[in-house]
Amino acid sequence: MRFATAEMIKNKGRFGAIISAIALIVFLVLVLSAIADGLWIGATGALRESGASVFTFSSDGRKSFIRSELREHDVDRVAGVAGVAAAGPVGALLGTARGPHGLLDLGLFGFEPGKPGGPVRIVEGRSIGPGETGKGVADVALRDRGIKMGDRITFTGSDTPVEVIGFAEDSRYQLQPTLWTTMETWRQARQQARPQFGDQTDRLNVIAVATVPGADPATVAAEIDAQLRNTQSLTQIDAILAIPGTEQQRSTFDTLVMATFAVATLVIALFFALLTLEKRELFATTKALGASNGFLILGTATQAVLCSVLGIAGGALLAAAASLALPASVPAVFLASTAITVAAATLLTSLAGAALSFRRLSRIDPATAIGGSG
Repeated sequence: MRFATAEMIKNKGRFGAIISAIALIVFLVLVLSAIADGLWIGATGALRESGASVFTFSSDGRKSFIRSELREHDVDRVAGVAGVAAAGPVGALLGTARGPHGLLDLGLFGFEPGKPGGPVRIVEGRSIGPGETGKGVADVALRDRGIKMGDRITFTGSDTPVEVIGFAEDSRYQLQPTLWTTMETWRQARQQARPQFGDQTDRLNVIAVATVPGADPATVAAEIDAQLRNTQSLTQIDAILAIPGTEQQRSTFDTLVMATFAVATLVIALFFALLTLEKRELFATTKALGASNGFLILGTATQAVLCSVLGIAGGALLAAAASLALPASVPAVFLASTAITVAAATLLTSLAGAALSFRRLSRIDPATAIGGSG
């Protein structure tokens, strides 16, 4: 340990370069991960924070909240399936709406209060009560855009205003803020904004299902489809991955992060390989004086860990600065859990890179210390 740190202090420039490289890699991975997390959270909150573990679509709905069309009596049929604790209707309408300060991009969602499918993380005000029409719960993203308690929002094409009585956290859908109201109010707004649905007074898009404790959501989903025969039911994660673009975004960013770690491994491996080659005679002399292979390997591993820790700290500081500098329009969310994962992966990557030089270290012959040959 003392030998390893003394060498790092003596060769500040050389080790400073690899620490800086690790810091930049950590910074890049943290920013990429933050954007990936931000896109994921912004696209999927309406499903993740709905209290539902299964979502039932019409069989011809292509797993889409917009394309799927079911009827009110389907909710009762789903509720009677074994393993279902509760079932609630959900309606979805994407577009623009008029607020006090102009047009807003949003999704107008309908749900049945007290049933799964609606927002569960109310952070201001209150949720909607059963039969309470004309009221709504807005995503906090709308509050950030100037919407306040008591404001009225009207979906474009309709004359049905929805009064905001509460705000919910993490309830966005496809990166759009949402406004949640009762199914009755939602149907009224939908019929006015989309005249083609004017005579469909009992329609809904999706059924949100809460399963009984201990029940397997996949098994319950299969049982729902077997009994109703006109549905396609998905577990929560499968329904999330069916949101357009979600799976592709996640796989793209995962690939970028893995490629970045692969580069980090190569950079660190090259650094320690060159260091070992450059100091071959010094290592040979050290072994001639009685140092074991384990001692040299431990010293190299210690240097790799110290470089990683310092690089992680530097990268984290850069990422923290970036989080303050990024505009609100950039969907980046820096999560502590992601930072811990990145730090652990960086540490393992550094050790893996350094380990590639261990074999070269163990093969150094102490005889090379005599005469400078070998």
